[in-house]
Amino acid sequence: MTRTGRPRSFDEDTALQAAMTAFWEGGYTGTTYRDLEQATGLRRQSLTYAFGEKPDLFRRALALYIDQRVRKACALLAQDAPFRDNLSALLNAWEADASSGNGHGCLLVRATAEVGLDPHMTSEIRRGDTLLLQALTQAFDRAQLAGEVPSAAPPEALARLVISVGNGAMTQAVARQDPEVSRAAHDALLSLLT
Repeated sequence: MTRTGRPRSFDEDTALQAAMTAFWEGGYTGTTYRDLEQATGLRRQSLTYAFGEKPDLFRRALALYIDQRVRKACALLAQDAPFRDNLSALLNAWEADASSGNGHGCLLVRATAEVGLDPHMTSEIRRGDTLLLQALTQAFDRAQLAGEVPSAAPPEALARLVISVGNGAMTQAVARQDPEVSRAAHDALLSLLT
């Protein structure tokens, strides 16, 4: 069925970017339609018409976050540089998210904690997790072959360690509004792995 009515007078990509930022700052449950209206400059009716109900909008905002931020993190790990430099760049990016003016951390981590069991959200959360896990696993595999990582643990296990420490450190830094929490954890992780 084709929707009829007035043509849209707003840019959908710009509105989705603004909604993503609102969800990133407030989380799924903490972001109201009023917050979304203020962020996008659109009324609830326009948001619903363009994106569906709040869960649909959140899922699309999360997909955008993954395509922008998680893929950027993966690109940091694939740079033609020593493994330690690439891993450090990734951890620095995570620290920047945890210590930014809004201190909102990672939307994927937040979504996992808030709505990770919601079947409506599972596929996007898994997609983001899988992208990062694969990029880290491949980076560890290359680094082990090049002798840059002394650990003989399986690359996927090392990748999961980085994700676990990174997620935990970011969550603690955001909760305490203290970037030193993540810095200390990341420094220790780098010294253990490289």
